[in-house]
Amino acid sequence: MSNNKSKPPYNAGRRIRLLALGIVVAGIGYSYGWYWLAGRVGSEADRMVAEEQARGTTVDCADREVRGYPFRLEVFCTSFDVARPADGLTVKAGGFRTAAQVYEPRNIIAELDSPVTVTSDIAGAMKFDWTLAQASAVLDDPVPQHASAVVDDLTVAVAGIERALAAAHAETHLRRVDDNVDLAWRYEGLVIDARLAGGRHLPALSGDANLTITNGVALAAEGVPSLRGVSGEIHRMALLLTPERGLLVSGPFEIGMDGRVNATLDVFLVDPAGFAQEMKPVFPEYSTQFDAFAAMPPKAGPDGTPELKLPVRITDGKAVIGFLPVGTIPPID
Repeated sequence: MSNNKSKPPYNAGRRIRLLALGIVVAGIGYSYGWYWLAGRVGSEADRMVAEEQARGTTVDCADREVRGYPFRLEVFCTSFDVARPADGLTVKAGGFRTAAQVYEPRNIIAELDSPVTVTSDIAGAMKFDWTLAQASAVLDDPVPQHASAVVDDLTVAVAGIERALAAAHAETHLRRVDDNVDLAWRYEGLVIDARLAGGRHLPALSGDANLTITNGVALAAEGVPSLRGVSGEIHRMALLLTPERGLLVSGPFEIGMDGRVNATLDVFLVDPAGFAQEMKPVFPEYSTQFDAFAAMPPKAGPDGTPELKLPVRITDGKAVIGFLPVGTIPPID
């Protein structure tokens, strides 16, 4: 006796219809999820604005709109204003934009358009202009995992001086490392108007820095109102007249609760003769000291450029090079 078993006919059309239906359902579900997240972004922004209002700070993100469907969450404002009447502070800025991928909502990129005007009881009126100001961060509580900000073609007007400060490029970076915070910055083509420098005509400057703030995460969580109690390590801090001429500083530091600085630093004069030649016209009252540094025998640095190492010790704000007192740093608030 034979048992015939036949397979049901393959129905390709039915499977395609099921697949299409699944895609449509998934698309509807994803769209619902995106708009739900967009609503959450708007609600969170409202909550933050209300919290700042309760603290006495008014934040106005004009014509706020959440965009970016389907893969991004973007917040657009035509202008961004902040006011804190109790401190006499107002900030008025141009367009403000933030963006984050749906699958990485804590990884945020932001841009702010110039001009930005800042008015305060302390500094008066200041105006900032740039061609690009962009920031990015991976958010965490209380300090981002890392954050960066970049500004190109920056100019600052203050005290009636149209170009009191100008820089071709400036950037700053923050990174959490366990309980500490690493800070770094770099700037190029910094020009300071002589009226802002006490009549001194400084050359165009460049520089960079890399330092660690001990227990920086806890300090940020506490909202420390001043630098008192801060300590850390300067890995490198550079003030450069040219790429081969300038001042390098490294070493540990701490600021006491009384505001007095203590530090053990290594200071390097890179190309001491050239540095002295450029600085003497700027600070003629220190010509003798510059000549003394230039006369000291330098050593070749890592790239062969002559360097002069000066060990500097700061105790309760009093700085000495070797046994020679060089000045006093006033207490820091």
